[in-house]
Amino acid sequence: MNVGVEELRAVLQAYKQVADASWPDLHPAMAARATSWSRASAPELQQELDGYLRESAQRSQVRVFFKLGPGLEFAGCNDHFATDAGLTRQALVGLDDFSPKLPWAAQAAKYRADDKEIVDSGRAQLDILERQTNSSGAISWIRVGKTPVRSAAGVIGLFGMYESLDDKTAQRLYLERSRAGSR
Repeated sequence: MNVGVEELRAVLQAYKQVADASWPDLHPAMAARATSWSRASAPELQQELDGYLRESAQRSQVRVFFKLGPGLEFAGCNDHFATDAGLTRQALVGLDDFSPKLPWAAQAAKYRADDKEIVDSGRAQLDILERQTNSSGAISWIRVGKTPVRSAAGVIGLFGMYESLDDKTAQRLYLERSRAGSR
């Protein structure tokens, strides 16, 4: 999948939105560097995005991915996400969540419903709590943040980040949300 300069800018802006909202310590210098994105060329933007993907895998266990196009096909991810998928970063490009190559195909309908709501509404969903099957077959709780990727043409995709949670943390978050929802 060939990603152009406008799409790269949009992906970087979406990355910044989710990182700022849920993982602000992941890329502390991102805000300062974001001012140069409007002037950068496609190779410079690709290098910037590749740096963030690499840095996110080195600094934390946060998984990063983005999907583009009407089919919401994977257009990029970091190494942690690729490991969860049991594929290389390059092998993921062009697949969608329903691909039988992906271990979470059983959860794909839920993921696609969430993605469609985000793309259609144009609103981010942060701190989603859900289950995921990884490449080893283990099912775990994850905390997800997703936002639409916007260009001048409108919403062109989706950007997401997630982290795996231990059962105790997931249970605490679930109970907190249940209590907040009943008020």
